[in-house]
Amino acid sequence: MSEPTPDFDADTSLDRLGEHRYGTTLLDTWNIVAGPNGGYLAALIARAMTNSVDEPERGLRSLTVHYLARPEFDDVEIAVDIVRQGRSLSTLQATMTQGDRLICSSIAAFSVPWVSKETWSLPLSAHAADEGIVGDGPRPPVHQNWSGRPIVDAPFFSGEGSSRVGQWIRAVKPRPLDAIELVAIADAIPPAGFPRMTQGAAMPTVDLTVHIRA
Repeated sequence: MSEPTPDFDADTSLDRLGEHRYGTTLLDTWNIVAGPNGGYLAALIARAMTNSVDEPERGLRSLTVHYLARPEFDDVEIAVDIVRQGRSLSTLQATMTQGDRLICSSIAAFSVPWVSKETWSLPLSAHAADEGIVGDGPRPPVHQNWSGRPIVDAPFFSGEGSSRVGQWIRAVKPRPLDAIELVAIADAIPPAGFPRMTQGAAMPTVDLTVHIRA
């Protein structure tokens, strides 16, 4: 029997526990070897904040998450505080806790759409058709949630490449791209140093900031 296709929306769904309080169980399918992937935790927080704002036209523009302790794959609670909600901009704070342990602290900005003379679209890269270079070695469980390929100039941990990594990436189960998935993607792409390094090393996410133009 084949394994079920990972479902980003199901994996980042939340239970409402009260006003601006949400709960979920961290899934070990998002294990990055030493614990849950930072982008996964940030996506859960982004979804909780989005639910609290509860205005589809007021989208996530900036999110910063600080990772204070490594959680277990168990229940967590996210508490959201709407610090200020103006006519066009909302500022929110959130914490993720597990029992009496503070796991993450976060701040975010949401705003209504802005009209700009600038365009933020970019032409398709000349490397769009490049084949990804696949390195040897096991892949942590978190990789099963993503479809894509890295764009690098040498295999990971070969010591022969530059400190630059790009990636074509999307959720394994196709879905319309939104701010919550972008937050997760921000910590899903391998560290830039991997092609230059000669052996693997733990690189835990200490903090993550994502700015979204839309």
